[in-house]
This record gives sequence, C-alpha cells and structure tokens, in this order.
Amino acid sequence: MRSLRLLVCLLTSAILACAQSAEALAGKRIVVLGDSITQGGTYVSFMDYFLQKARPQLRFEVYPLGLSSETLSGLSEAGHAGGKFPRPSLFERLGRTLEKMKPEVVFACYGINDGIYQPLDEARFKAFKDGVTKLLDQCQAAGVRQVYLVTPPIFDATTKPGEFNYDAVMTAYAAWEMQLKRPGLTVIDLHTVMRKARDARTEVFSRDRIHPGDDGHLLMARTILAGAGVTTPDVTAKESMADPLFKAVDQLRKFRAGKWLAYIGYSREKVVAPTPLGDAEEQVAKLQAKVDELRRAK
Repeated sequence: MRSLRLLVCLLTSAILACAQSAEALAGKRIVVLGDSITQGGTYVSFMDYFLQKARPQLRFEVYPLGLSSETLSGLSEAGHAGGKFPRPSLFERLGRTLEKMKPEVVFACYGINDGIYQPLDEARFKAFKDGVTKLLDQCQAAGVRQVYLVTPPIFDATTKPGEFNYDAVMTAYAAWEMQLKRPGLTVIDLHTVMRKARDARTEVFSRDRIHPGDDGHLLMARTILAGAGVTTPDVTAKESMADPLFKAVDQLRKFRAGKWLAYIGYSREKVVAPTPLGDAEEQVAKLQAKVDELRRAK
C-alpha cells in the first residue's frame, strides 16, 4: 500500500510539474527563431499543437520567425544559392524583431548553416560563438525573460571511416552551447537526442541531410518541449498530423509566419521592407477561434 501511495504521489507530482511548465509558457508572446528548418516550421506546429491540446483553457501565442539560409555567424560559402546571394544574418533583423514583437520567451535553433558545411575551423567556430553570445545579449537587453537555445539538428549523412562528416562540426558546436550558463537561459541539447535516435534507426530523418521530414520535426518538437519541462504524448507524426486540431494549428502557424516575417522585414535574395499587419490580428483571432473550438470540444 505504501508503494502504491508513493507511485501515486510521484505520478501526481509529474503531472503537476508538466502542467506548471506548460502554464509557464501560456499567456506569453513566444518567438521562434531559426533557419530554413524553422521557416519550414513543422516542428513549431507540433510544439503549439501539443501545448494547445494539453492545456485547452490556456492561451499560447507562438510566432514562428525562421528565415531560410540564415546564420548567427554571418558567414556564407562561395556560390551559395548558385552565387545569387550570400546567406542572410539574423542580426540584420533581430533588432526589429525584438522591438516590434516584444517577446517574453525566445526559442532559437541555429548552427546547421553556421559552419557553412566545411570542416571544423577555429575562425568559423569563433564566428558562431560570437553570434550566439550576441543573440543572448540582445535578447537580454530587450527584456526577454527566457531564452531556450536549441543545439543544431544533425547533419544526416553516413560516411566511411576517415571521410569528412559535417555532423562532427555540429557535435562540436552543440557541446560548446551546452556549457553556456546565464540567468534566463536554458540550453536544450537537440543534437545529442537526434543523433542517438538516428543511430537507432535505419531510415534517415533528412533525405537531403539537412531538412528533417515529419518524424524529425516531431522529434525536434518533443525534445524542445521536454527541455522546457513539458511532457508530450507518445504518438506518431502521422497520427498527430491527421488530427483536425493539428491542421488548424498548422494553418495558424503558416499565417503568422508569413504575415509577421513581412511585418518585421528581412533581407535574403532581396530586401523585403517592413509591411503593415493590416487585418492580420483579426485573421489570427478567427484562426485561433477554430483552434479553441477543436481543442475544447468534449
């Protein structure tokens, strides 16, 4: 009987801890920064879906603001995009992002582009370190209460012994990030989790070695939320994506991503000047109402 009571207490504590962690994200403006994986955004939809589903009476305000090709290091390889344009740097738009969005919570996942797909090099590594530090400093100066720094996903390639594998660079970048400590910072080790999961399966996460498919995005979302103290259900990507609630959340995510990225403005292949939101807030309210209807249905 004592063992049963102990088990019940432990389970109750775990449930309460999960609820409290989810509640810590509720009612706050959450901005998710990153490169093309974040702009693709499926993992952000999974994150929002799990939060909305777990706590249907709470409001979660997630703004996915990833930009394809982007780096923190400010580096770009020769011939990027066929020589059409260099990789964009987050810092061209970060100031405007923080000023306009005024986020209380920031999730940031960079690294895969920062080593520009070359062997580990001290100068490139320093550029990445400096970029991470600058990101954290600017977020702190802007009043962001909590930053979740996510280590880079894996470079999903299998190489022969002695051959260069870019994932070794990502491993080094992730190990350095995991040593960072400052108030208001949590570092989430996506890279190690993803590497172990990939080694345990035969099928790749990323067919092009960089951009994960649905299974990879699901793993990213679950790992990131776990790092924020939020437990997620044991479901497959296919099961989740078939849920009408996921589809509604995904529609909301795509709308926000397009409208708010344009609202902030950015430079990539061309300069996109900041654009007024217009009736975007009203459209979001309608999309959120649909999400609420689905997640609160008996």
